[in-house]
This record gives sequence, C-alpha cells and structure tokens, in this order.
Amino acid sequence: MSYSANLKREILGLENEKNEVVFAELFGILASKNAILENGLFFSTENVSFAKRVYSNLRKVTNLDIQLKYIISKRQLFSKTYRIILIPTKQNEKEYKSFFEKLFSCKNCSAKNVEDEEKIAGVIRGAFLSCGYIKAPEKSYALDFFLDSEDFSNFLFNLFSEMGKKISKTEKKKKKIVYLRNSEDILDIIFLIGAVNSFFAFEEVTINKEIRNKINRNMNWEIANETKKISASEKQIKMIKYIDEKIGLAELSNVLQETAKARLENEELSLQELADLMNISKSGIKNRFRRIETMYKDLLNY
Repeated sequence: MSYSANLKREILGLENEKNEVVFAELFGILASKNAILENGLFFSTENVSFAKRVYSNLRKVTNLDIQLKYIISKRQLFSKTYRIILIPTKQNEKEYKSFFEKLFSCKNCSAKNVEDEEKIAGVIRGAFLSCGYIKAPEKSYALDFFLDSEDFSNFLFNLFSEMGKKISKTEKKKKKIVYLRNSEDILDIIFLIGAVNSFFAFEEVTINKEIRNKINRNMNWEIANETKKISASEKQIKMIKYIDEKIGLAELSNVLQETAKARLENEELSLQELADLMNISKSGIKNRFRRIETMYKDLLNY
C-alpha cells in the first residue's frame, strides 16, 4: 500500500467529536469534488470506508433524509461506486437551508484566527481524503490536491498562503491542482490533519535523507579538495622534473633546491602539509613555487 493510501487509512480511523469540525471536514470533501449543486448534494466514491465516513458524518449533523446507493460496474464485477445523495424537498426546505448555511460557513475560516485551527484542519483533512495525494518521501516531497471546483481551489490556495506555506497552483486535464513541494510544509499539514503515525514516518525519512545528503556533500567536498591537492602537486612535480631535465636542480638556489626535493619526496602532501614539514609558512612555500614556475616558463620559451 502506498504512503498516501496509508495516510488516508489512518485519517479514516480518526473520530470527529465536535459538530463544527464534522461540518468543516464535510465541506472539504464535498466542495473539493464540486458535489454541492443547486438541486442537491451528489457525492460518489469507490472507497467503501470513505463512503461510510461521509455518510456517518452527515448523520451526525443532520436529520435530513440521506440516500446511500451503490452501483456495480459492468466492466469490473468487483468494482462498486457508492453514491450519497441529499435532495431538498418542500418538507425539509428549512432544515436543508440551515444545513448548507452551516456547511458553507466554513469558508469564513482564517488562519489568522487561532480559534479556527480545528475547523481548518477539518477542511484540509476532508479535501485530502477526497482528492489529495502525497508521494512517498523516499521519492520526493509532493502534496497535491486535484480539485473539481475552481472556487474551492482558490479558497484552499488562500488558506495555505495565510498559513505561510509555499503553495502553488496550476490546471491540468480540467483539474485545478493546488500543491506543496516543501518538506517542512508537508509535515506541518500531515500533523495538522491528525495523521500522527504518518507524520513520524515522513519525518524519519526526511531526517535520514538529510543525513545522507550531508554525508555526500562532505564526501564530495573532501574528494574535490583531494583532487585539487593532487592536481597542484602534479603540476609542481612536472615543473621540477622539467627544470631538472633541462638544466639540473643544482642550478636552483639552495632554498628552491630544498623545496623541489621536498616536493619530489612527498608527492601526496598538500601545500600546507609540505610547508609544515619544511617549517615555513604557506605563503612562504607559495612564493618558492612561484619562483620555480617562473624558471619553468622561461625554459619553455627559451
């Protein structure tokens, strides 16, 4: 089972104790799917656990007549689509209106209001259950909401922006997509909607990835330094051998002879290590090699 499916399964096991949070979750579920129309509420899903949650949540907050149906696919005999329908009538008109007023009051939630935190969590939880997808953190950091409603996509985008998240949106195949790509933001959302086990699983992966990345960076830095050291040493040895071949090292001053011999005998040492061995400063040994390089270039041009 995918990380996203496990996260949804964990959420489906949570209980909403407050009616206002139930309304918030229902709003996230129904509005994201554009399931609320002028002539009623029409919601469908192939996930039986999700269908049960939506149906039971509706039962908690309204006495309206809720229809629950299922359709068996003709192509796939074991595939069922569960439909939840709520239609207004003359008899229930007043209660129906009251129900939807409470449902849409969730649009007034603001991240600036601390008291709205539970309702905001409910809205996001509902939207994720309905049309959310999160990649396994081992692959990449990605949380996407594939929305049918442009109005709700704007609402969700603004809500995440208010929360200070690095949020983006786009459109693809008639779906409005609101998405996050920052690991810390995704972790915050997972924790907010109550998926604690999934939160710790995600966090463990991010920590391990950061450790591996740090180790790799350090290794790359060490390799780069070692390569640089070897490259400089090879260049110096090449110049020394050329001078020795053309005129002999005996033609060098005593200090340059000493430096040349020290380099030939300690090819693996860095410039600083060679300076320490000869008990001189790094700038001092650099100056000596500049003089050797000048002689080398003069011989090349001779």
